[in-house]
Amino acid sequence: MDGESEGVAPTGPLRRPAHWAREVVALQGPRLQRLAMDLGLLRGERDYTRFVLLGRSRTGSNFLRGLLTANRAVTLFGEVFKNPRAIEWGMQGLPQTGRALDLYQTDPARFLGEYVYRAMPAHTKAVGFKLFYYHARSGPLAAIWDHLREAREIRVIHIKRANILRTHLSRARAERSSRWVNLDGEHEDDAPIRLDTAACREDFERTRRWEEECERFFEGHPLLDVYYESLAEASPQESVRIQQFLGIPVEALTPQTHKQSRVPLVQAIENYAELKSVFRGTSWETFFEE
Repeated sequence: MDGESEGVAPTGPLRRPAHWAREVVALQGPRLQRLAMDLGLLRGERDYTRFVLLGRSRTGSNFLRGLLTANRAVTLFGEVFKNPRAIEWGMQGLPQTGRALDLYQTDPARFLGEYVYRAMPAHTKAVGFKLFYYHARSGPLAAIWDHLREAREIRVIHIKRANILRTHLSRARAERSSRWVNLDGEHEDDAPIRLDTAACREDFERTRRWEEECERFFEGHPLLDVYYESLAEASPQESVRIQQFLGIPVEALTPQTHKQSRVPLVQAIENYAELKSVFRGTSWETFFEE
């Protein structure tokens, strides 16, 4: 038998295909990249920035995720800890069963280290995942919050919306249409919608409470506040600020999703005048000054 059939590493020109294979693998999805690193075909690195994209639904987290992942140096998973029964990676080709699921459900901190903040291709300079205020608040998954608080090297990008009324409106629209992300740029349903006054007040108060509680919770972490309104303006300065916070090479970022509707509130909300009158003189009245 020749050396190659016996498992001896080939020499000379025969080594070239391995280099070619590494280059091809580097261009493929996460599943193939992970397999290649396990086989030694692709070098894995852990010297990268770890971060969390913190927020709530309808504040532009998908828009920001699309922006950041336009930079090849960033890997940003989805709402990983959303579902106690399944791992919500937000991308294809990553483990959903077996040891990964077992660790996820029994030891989320270890799962985080082995499967989220794992060895990555050398070009990766920042790795994060989306975490909403209300994710993993019960059962074994809840342990992830204390782990994150103690791991102060983890950076926090706190995505918010200055006008919480627009957050509430956006959610009401998404629930009406069952469409949560606009990937194709298709025109969204802009028909006016009637909002319940009590539901608005409850959402305003709950969202503000979540924001303040999580800012206190992550005190001591590097933390960057990002507002959807600034992102929607496509300000180059804003995208530069976020990339610098992550310590990654700064690039011009192109959104992967389309912006949410910017129809004036007075046109978008059927009972806008009524709501504006109810909230006049309260801490929420500025939401009606657009």
